[in-house]
Amino acid sequence: MNSLTGDLREPDADEEVRQAKCQRRIKLTVEYDGTDFCGWQRQPNLRTVQEDLEVALSKVLQEPVTVIGAGRTDSGVHALAQVVHFDTGNPLACENLIKGANSLLGRDVMILDMEEAPPTFHARFSAVSRSYRYRLIRRDRPLLRRYAWHPGYKWNDELVEQTVGLIVSEHSFMSFSHARPGETEYLCRVTEARWEADSDGSTFHITADRFMHKMVRGLVGALIDLGRGYYAMDGFRHLLEQPEKVGAVRTAPARGLVLVSVAY
Repeated sequence: MNSLTGDLREPDADEEVRQAKCQRRIKLTVEYDGTDFCGWQRQPNLRTVQEDLEVALSKVLQEPVTVIGAGRTDSGVHALAQVVHFDTGNPLACENLIKGANSLLGRDVMILDMEEAPPTFHARFSAVSRSYRYRLIRRDRPLLRRYAWHPGYKWNDELVEQTVGLIVSEHSFMSFSHARPGETEYLCRVTEARWEADSDGSTFHITADRFMHKMVRGLVGALIDLGRGYYAMDGFRHLLEQPEKVGAVRTAPARGLVLVSVAY
């Protein structure tokens, strides 16, 4: 019994139960131009996508919000459909929340969709695959500089198209990735890898169960070096099948890379 009120309930325990019942898990789909962001993940004194979303959502919901994304895109990397989740005790309808949050966000980030999700849903750990694309252009284009890479030399698309098939399957992508604290294993299962050439340039498409730090950009850098004669196909195969060190290849710039979709 609470000696001050005569209440037979345990106030603290009841409050925890009430809060737990009121918690909602919200799933977002977010698009952003990564040019002016220092990546997805929150960093002290730097602008990041995660922090922009958290600030906007916290203001609308009038409570602290922590968002979790499906992938930690690097500085300069874009997203067409980054998937995010957060928990809230506020009952505000999703349609009102999305309007309020978007009104507070900058013009380079927008919440496209918002819905309630099961409490077991996790934007990162529930994902079964992620798809990226990387755009290259054959000549410098002022209007595309934020979204494509102009390497400055010619490459052989046919040779690259013959090589990308080697990527599909499960491999260690150590050669093409950069080290990240706590990561010691670089095994990923790639289910799609395509190289599409057109009159203006080339686009690399890749889908996998997971991606290591700067892995897609490392693959693009290596494929372009293969296409211009720096590697033979056997050399690329050796990097893929017998990796010896992290970051063994050139890394393409971030601006051509887009997170296209996340599958659950």
